[in-house]
Amino acid sequence: MKKLVIISCLLFGGISLYAQTLFTYGKHAVNKDEFLRAFYKNNPGDHSPQAMRDYLDLYIAFKLKVQAAKDMKLDTSAAQKNELLNFRRQIEEDYLSDDSAIQALCREAFTRSLRDVRVSHIFIPFNPGYVNGPATFFTLEPDDTANASANIQKAYRELQQGADFGTVAQKYSLDPSVKINKGDIGYITVFTLPYQLESIAYQLKKGAYSAPCKSNAGYHILMKTDERPGFGRMKAAQILLSYPPGITTGEKQVLKKRADSLYRALQQGTSMELLAKQFSSGFNVSSTGGMLNPDFSIGRYDAAFEKAVTELKNDGEYTLPFETEYGIHIVKRLAHIPPATDTTQILSLFKNSVLQDSRMKLANEKQDDTILKLLQYNVVFKDKELLWQVTDSLLVNPGYLPVKNITSETVVFSLGSEKKRLKDWWEHIHTIRNNYRVGVRLPYEAILRRYAASIARIYYKDHLEEYNPAFKNQLEEFAEGNQLFEIMERQVWNKGAEDQAGLKKLYESNKAKYVWGASVNAVFFTAVDKRTAEEMRAAPDGYIKNWRTISEASSGKIIADSARFETDLLPGYTDDIPAGQLVELIGDGSGGTISLLYIIAKHNDAAQKSFEEAKGLVISDYQSLLEQNWVRSLKKKYPVRVNEKILQDIIP
Repeated sequence: MKKLVIISCLLFGGISLYAQTLFTYGKHAVNKDEFLRAFYKNNPGDHSPQAMRDYLDLYIAFKLKVQAAKDMKLDTSAAQKNELLNFRRQIEEDYLSDDSAIQALCREAFTRSLRDVRVSHIFIPFNPGYVNGPATFFTLEPDDTANASANIQKAYRELQQGADFGTVAQKYSLDPSVKINKGDIGYITVFTLPYQLESIAYQLKKGAYSAPCKSNAGYHILMKTDERPGFGRMKAAQILLSYPPGITTGEKQVLKKRADSLYRALQQGTSMELLAKQFSSGFNVSSTGGMLNPDFSIGRYDAAFEKAVTELKNDGEYTLPFETEYGIHIVKRLAHIPPATDTTQILSLFKNSVLQDSRMKLANEKQDDTILKLLQYNVVFKDKELLWQVTDSLLVNPGYLPVKNITSETVVFSLGSEKKRLKDWWEHIHTIRNNYRVGVRLPYEAILRRYAASIARIYYKDHLEEYNPAFKNQLEEFAEGNQLFEIMERQVWNKGAEDQAGLKKLYESNKAKYVWGASVNAVFFTAVDKRTAEEMRAAPDGYIKNWRTISEASSGKIIADSARFETDLLPGYTDDIPAGQLVELIGDGSGGTISLLYIIAKHNDAAQKSFEEAKGLVISDYQSLLEQNWVRSLKKKYPVRVNEKILQDIIP
């Protein structure tokens, strides 16, 4: 505990090479910026001139002690290095994330959540089978077929010539639902679509359509058909009479009649939960009673479903039975939760969603650009087409380099002080080759960029203190705090506690200082709760005299300490507390422990403390004396000179 307190109280900042020197100690200098950073961090309240001068004395002593630790090479010990490395790992992620980009995306998400937009969609996947099982056809670089590209351009030209969007969608789009909805996918809100498509939808004007855009899956054209204030979310429950595959018209009629009967039962007061458990299809209905989980939000369900549910105006209201391609639904509105409008809640509401969404890829790419620029990323192998040809050759015949003057040591790119050579590039290509289809030339330009970005992130992380002054300062603060703790243990705390001869000499020389004031011999109890305290108070006479047994048998519910206490150190003590009576001092038990006091004897007159009784105070005084003498010797070893002019400039 002592170590944590010392470190937290005595963490100070690093050195800025270009600031003005406030003081020197020996050949070492401390600039005013470092001192001010430490002063304002450790003195949040009192910024008076006297407070600054007092703190300067403390800071000079601190720097002298840390230098003494470095002279003893404590900073190079394995224990110090391991603690610093562990601390580095704990804090570095806070400096690696781009908070400004995340905050910007959260603000954008908040703004978009205030509006719902209705969208129609034309989708032509690279592989037509994608619409039946997207996961089956996903690759890092999908096959951009000429057929998909040609068809999306045909659709776009027809729209430009004035063709109806729904007609064009039915003609070209391979989305299975287009036959029914003519491309209308209903209203969407933030996080409904992939970020790329969401951004297009929100940026379009009402009635406008986009140029073809390319995603990992295929080509898209979006049209904004309507816009409205954001709906928010709804808690809802439903009864679903689902359509099995191949259902006939007659079977649908039977389900429609059953839905009408269930609706009448609901109107007559039958429980929605009971009917859902008995009749509804769907996953986990028996335990949820038809409750939609999570809360219903725009863009999550079929457009027809959303239209019916969002038209409910009051909590507790039911929809009429309505049909979707999935079956017949009756939905009950339980509660409507409108979009948040409090801008102070932006981060708390949207940060988790942003971090888990595809839009984080954009934030990461921006950060990659920043890091690459910071590390002065440079492609040394200027003839990229030649590099691609060499890489193709290596894929066919590993180890064979057909071009003169190109070897495995040829540098491909550099960043920071690191260089990546052809052998490193080839090893990377070999590792990722199976992520791409055989027979198709790899997208080397994109791969090189991603590879360089990944190397840059690792390098930046390992050299973070070279590029981020705040990170460097925090590391130095922790390291110096650790060094201070260890040198204080060696030079002051351990010596002060273990030098019995020195302690007794100090006691004998200052006996008059170590006297009892008004005091009591007492047993001080701490009970964990009110019930335990009441049981103690209700105990028969003589119970308290066995206080050791009471504490040991209480399973930790009662902590007891018997000693002589000075009354001004007893919280809640008053002179009218009688001896021989258990008295409650602190707490009512509602939120924590209760303190109780049993006074054995009172002492109103001053009395000499024995060495053992005064030992705690003597150790503290002896440690202070050792520290003062030590600091004086350090000042002789490292003469201190304060630049009074600069000090006057910074004093408030």
